[in-house]
Amino acid sequence: MTIISMIIGLAAAALLLTAGYLFGIRRGSQARDRLMRQNERQSQELGRQSQELSHLRGRLSQRADEQETSLAAAVHQVLMPLVHRERLSLGLSELIADPGQHRDLTLLLDQIAEAGDFSTVLLSNDEGLLLAVNRSAQDIDRLLATCSLLVLVGDRIAGSDGAAPLSILVYDEGNSTTLCRFFRAQDQRLALTAVANGGQLTPTMLDPALAKLGTVLSESL
Repeated sequence: MTIISMIIGLAAAALLLTAGYLFGIRRGSQARDRLMRQNERQSQELGRQSQELSHLRGRLSQRADEQETSLAAAVHQVLMPLVHRERLSLGLSELIADPGQHRDLTLLLDQIAEAGDFSTVLLSNDEGLLLAVNRSAQDIDRLLATCSLLVLVGDRIAGSDGAAPLSILVYDEGNSTTLCRFFRAQDQRLALTAVANGGQLTPTMLDPALAKLGTVLSESL
């Protein structure tokens, strides 16, 4: 009886140990499955975050390129008028008037028109009399009438004690700019008027040409 009880006890203990072992294996397997699933989720999350980070870097790079392009365009837009004015000023300061051509104002006005990319360059006196015009001039009569009006406007601005304007700049709705520069030569008050497309002219744009023009006028007037 004692032997049988011992055998039964040993069998029960063995079964208990086996059940505990199998339970431990099952729990370990479940834990491993959970860890594998957790690692898989973390890997997927890391992959998703990596894709988002890569996409964000791409957007930041694209935005930086767009900002750089926009900045370059803005700088170009700001500097181009300055470059244009400097180029025009240099071209007008380098006008050539040969000694044998001093009496031909048309040649000089042609040079001014070419240097400044003007469609029309006109020289007149304060009485509205046309003295010279470049050969490719357009709408001369209207421009001459405009010059006469601008001379009157200048006189009205000056009044009796006011400072007389040296130039008047007109920009019209047709994107055309008319610059009328007043100056004196041989005791006469004259007006040099230039017409250009666009609004890149300044009130002093024609000044570099006045010295050469004065030299030519000293022999032609």
